[in-house]
Amino acid sequence: MLFPPKRFMLFIFLVASFEKSVSQISNLQCGQTSRFKRTILRSPAQPSPTCQYTIRRQSKHVCQLHIQFQKFELQQPIVDREMNTMICSDSFTAGRFTLCGENTGQHLYIPFEATVAMLNFNIPSRSSQSNWHLIVEQLECPPAPSHLADGLPPLLSGVLNDIFDLRNVFSRFINDLDSLAPAGCDQYYTQPTGLIKSFNYRDGLGTYYMPNLKYTICIKQTAALQNIEYTVKKFSLSSELLTEYYNDACHPIVYTEGRQSDYLMMPNAHFADNAAFQPTYYCGQGLTTGQVLIGSAPFIMHFSSDGEWDSRETGFGIEYRTKGSI
Repeated sequence: MLFPPKRFMLFIFLVASFEKSVSQISNLQCGQTSRFKRTILRSPAQPSPTCQYTIRRQSKHVCQLHIQFQKFELQQPIVDREMNTMICSDSFTAGRFTLCGENTGQHLYIPFEATVAMLNFNIPSRSSQSNWHLIVEQLECPPAPSHLADGLPPLLSGVLNDIFDLRNVFSRFINDLDSLAPAGCDQYYTQPTGLIKSFNYRDGLGTYYMPNLKYTICIKQTAALQNIEYTVKKFSLSSELLTEYYNDACHPIVYTEGRQSDYLMMPNAHFADNAAFQPTYYCGQGLTTGQVLIGSAPFIMHFSSDGEWDSRETGFGIEYRTKGSI
């Protein structure tokens, strides 16, 4: 035996503690690269047209980027009336998402499978009002099961070059299983209560969500919390029909070009005051302020916006509360 069990576990603890102590960079500058587990991005004092950050995988087991928008203020999207759509002049791009406007408090989970991930701010306006503070965290999936000794020879043979190689060796003990978003979730709410808002949502301030957004919102469930209560704070999407706001009226089976088809999908839910009414797709003014819905696991929503713009597209704010029973 190379290491007695107690000494080996102590060694792992020391490795984890040392890795944690050097795992964060406080402020990555535009044009720089980070290979740290946790990276903080802040807007520069002097705005420039572009600001690109490169995040390099810390270990081969990194599978997600968790981006938290502590502060996110860019110019509001502009209405292109000729094309009848919204355009982000100043924007932030991460993975398949392009965002602008006000998104403080939002977050994203981005799959991380390549060697590097690019996070881009494009600020052609050079507006001094552009302001961001992002926390970017690399999350590791547990590796496939293998024998402990399989990870030891590189360490013992002196092949280890830096702390990041050390993470590859010991990632079976140091991973982020509790922090990972479930597969397919672009947003993941882990607290038992919270507020879910569409991107660029500012209640009463006449802002609009971006076109061509499609993303899935998930809420953590546990064995003890298998039900959920949603309370609508605000809901306003576009709709093709003026008096029909559910299911086929929002998400028709047959696609028609130019048809308004924004929707929020909320499966496994029904109106608290009418359990028989259980639509899956909601659009237009299909949900009113104060309305309560009851849902069961899995706790997911899916939002989809088309390429068209409508003045009703101010978005939604929905409070949730997970429960053991209703």
